[in-house]
Parts: sequence; structure tokens; C-alpha cells
Amino acid sequence: MAHVQNGEYKKVPVEDVAENVTKLKEPTYGYGVRHVQTFIFFFSLLVGYLARAHLGVSIVAMTYYPPNINDIHKLGNEISHVRRTLNNLTLENNESDASVLEKNDVESKIYYEEELKRMRNITSDENGIYKKYNWSKPIQEMILTSSYLGYCVMQYVMSMVAQRWGGKFPLQIGLFVNGFASIVTPWLAFWGGWKAVCACRILQGISQGGFFPSIQTLLAQWVPPNELARLSSFVYTGTVLGTIIAFQIGGILSASPWGWPSIFWGTGVLCFFAFIVLTIFGAATPHEHKTISEREKTYITHTMNNINIKKPRVPLKAALSSKHTWAVYSTHIGSSTAFLFVFMQVPSYIHYTLGVNVKNSGLFSSLPYVASFFASIFYGILSDILTNKKILSVKTARRLFNTIAQIGTAVCLIAVSYTKDVSLAVGLLVIAQATHVAIHVGWMVNYIDLTSNYSGAILAIGNTFMNLFTLMIPVLVSNIVIDVSNQTQWRVMFYLMAGLALVTNAIFVVFMSAERQPWDDPNYQKTDREEIAMEIDKPTKQI
Repeated sequence: MAHVQNGEYKKVPVEDVAENVTKLKEPTYGYGVRHVQTFIFFFSLLVGYLARAHLGVSIVAMTYYPPNINDIHKLGNEISHVRRTLNNLTLENNESDASVLEKNDVESKIYYEEELKRMRNITSDENGIYKKYNWSKPIQEMILTSSYLGYCVMQYVMSMVAQRWGGKFPLQIGLFVNGFASIVTPWLAFWGGWKAVCACRILQGISQGGFFPSIQTLLAQWVPPNELARLSSFVYTGTVLGTIIAFQIGGILSASPWGWPSIFWGTGVLCFFAFIVLTIFGAATPHEHKTISEREKTYITHTMNNINIKKPRVPLKAALSSKHTWAVYSTHIGSSTAFLFVFMQVPSYIHYTLGVNVKNSGLFSSLPYVASFFASIFYGILSDILTNKKILSVKTARRLFNTIAQIGTAVCLIAVSYTKDVSLAVGLLVIAQATHVAIHVGWMVNYIDLTSNYSGAILAIGNTFMNLFTLMIPVLVSNIVIDVSNQTQWRVMFYLMAGLALVTNAIFVVFMSAERQPWDDPNYQKTDREEIAMEIDKPTKQI
């Protein structure tokens, strides 16, 4: 290549041109607006999960089972009889001692009855919203699972909202509704009882149905591929940290002078604060952010030319016809079902077979989440280092970390079913949770690999399938584990869940792809329709 300078031809250095072109194609940018945005998404997810998870602790603080007065009388009479018998044998019917003993028995009965009245006063309507409720265990379970019902129903609908109006809007809906519902829950409980609380929780679940589709949509818009693993894993640690805080804040606030209602009020205030932060400082895309520099915008979008600013219709037929989509769905179902089994049933197994109530232990209940918080961040950083330095391909990295997650869970499940040692069992729970979060840089980001434009909607369908499978867990447990203290019966369930995790991971490893799919192109459906129209308009050959 040459050009004329002062009447002479001079050679242009091709290497310099190539280097300049490379620099133009690969801009660099340090910390910036995208990191602020991912922190806002992290904080929104943290607060949303806090609003969901705290009820497991809060319902203990807001309920009370008053003892029956007849049982107290019966117990008092039995104690008096035993003490009189012992007194007669040892003191040879000394009248003064017997009268003292009888006086003590009467005082004990009075104390018991006064204590009963005091405790029953806790449930009195005179205490207003601070009263405690005598709700049975089935009612408590119904309240706890009611939000899950709303969450399952609205998964795909809320993903369509994210698809149409961007990922920010459904997050705003979820935070605002959860804030309002949390604040009014103490009054709803007082006026309408447990049914009103259930209705409130269903509403919260409906509004949270868009959380994960929204986060996927926002990550696809804001995070360049070379930072996807670490920033997405950081955002998803919001679910872990929110759960940890929920476990702790319930006990602290319920013991405060404001009682258990302060848990709901504090959560509501946090939700409104997160809503305000997201509304003022958050943006659905770099193009919509008002203060982002052109240089950072170029850095974010230069490798994301497949992102469409307009919101086309989701190509469901093409997506559901792809083996790569079903590979992600299989591991999504397998890993989540196995994890939920660990989360819901393994503490019961440890309680009934080893005699330790893990759920009621602050240390045992928080330790797995603390470990998974740091593990998730580590996996994200490690994955980006391995792929950016070309040590592993993106496809291999997704396979590797997903396999770590599911094999780790499977091995821990099988090992727990053979141990009688409490410390080892809890340690295996910690390892299961710490390895499980490797899915954040496994199948979870693989949705974005396949489709940046529709990742939220496609993930919502996977979540719906997963929710249907998790409904089988209590059915299987109730039919297989007839005796909850029988370790052999539990072992059957552990092997089933471990097998599901391993088989679905194998499907993912064999059939997954890290390449953008043809149907992610916004022009895919248009091109397809045009080809069909051309076939129809093509003149028929005359015979």
C-alpha cells in the first residue's frame, strides 16, 4: 500500500494499520457506569430476596401456641402427688412440712395460671398489630408457600414485560409491590388473619416473577462478554446475601421494642429505598443512560452488535426447536431440583436422623450461604481469567463450572446419606451450596451466550419447567420416606436426586453451545417470512 507525499510514493506500514484497526475493534475501559449498574442490580436482587426469605424466621416470631389450662392443672396435680408421696416416705408425715409443701403446690398452680394468662394476653386483640397468632403448622406452611404460587404463575408473563419494556421496569414493579405489601402486612394479619397474609404473599410472589428474567435481560444489555462471568456471578450473589441477612434480621428486629412487625416495616423501607435507587440511577440499556461516556458505551457495545434496541417478538418456535436450548433446560431442571431438595429436605433428614435442627441454628443455617457467597465471586473471576487468557474456550468453561456444580451436589447428597456424624453432615451441606453456585457461570450465563435479545424470556420458560419438577419433591418424599428416621429410605431419595443432577449435566455437556444462535438475530423471523413469501410468489413450472 502506498500514497503520494511531495511528489513521491511512500510505503504505508501495513503492520501499523493492522494494529490501529485492532485497537479500534477492541477498545478498553476500566471501572465505570456498567459497574454501578451491576451493583444496583445486585442490590435490587438482594432486597427482593430479603423480602422473600425473611418470612421463614418472621413467622416464628409472629405465632404462638398457648398451652391448655387443663394440661397445666393435670401437670400440677401430678407434681403435687409425687411430692407428697416422697414427703410421706422421707419425713414420716410431718404436718408442718406437708402443709408447707401443699402451700408450695398451690403457689405453683397460681404461678402456672398467671403465666398462662400472661402468654394468652400476647394473642389478645388489645395488643393490636403487635399480637401473636395461634396458627397451626399447616397454616404456617401455607403462608410460607403462597408467594411461591404467585412466583410460578407469573414467570413467563413478567419476562414478556421485560422483553417489551426492558429489564428495569419489572424490577421496579417487584420492589415497589414488595415494599408496599411488607409495610401493610401487620395490619392485614390483624384485620384478615392468615388468609389476608397469604393473599399479600401471593401478590409479592407475582411481582417477583420478573426478577430473574429482568436480571438476565439487563446483564445481556450491560455486560460485555469478557466480563460476563464475574459481573453476572457478583449480581447473583445478591440472592445469597439477601438470604443471609433475612435469617439474621428477623431475630434482631423481633427482639426489638417494636416487635415482629418491625421486620416487615424494615423490609418495606429497604424495598422502597432500592426502588428509588433503581429508578433514579438505573437504566435498561447503555443507550438509555444519561451520563455514560461515549467511550464506555462503545466498549460495552462493540462486541454486542447482536443486541437489538427494539424489542422484537420472541421466536419461541425456533428457540424450542433447538437442541442447545433443551440442553440448558435439562441442566436448569436437574441442578435446581437437586438443590431445592438439599435446601428443603436435607435439614429435615439431619434433624430426624441425627437429632439436630439445622434450620433453627443460626450458625448452621447461615454457614452454607456465607461459603457460597465467596465461592460465587471466585468462580466468576476464575472463569473470566480462563476464557480471556484463552486458557479455556467459553464453551469448555461453561461445561467445566456447570459440572463442578452438579457433581459437587450429587457427591454431597450421596455422602450425607451414609454419615451419622453431625459435623460431617453440616460440612457436606456447606460444600453442596458452595459448589452449586458454580451454575452462575455455567448454565445461567449460557442463556446469554445463546441469545442476548431473548435470554430473559427463554430463562423464564426454563424456570417454569423447573418449578413443575420441584412439585414432585414432596410427593416423592412422602411416598418413599415412610419413616423419617429411617436412613435407608432417605438414601433412596438422595440417590434419585444425585442421579437427576448427573444425567442432566451429561445432557448439557454433550449438547450445549456457547455460540449465538441464528434465531437470536432480530431479522431472523423477518427473513424467514420473506423466504416463505418468495416461495409462494415463485411462478409454478408449466408442464
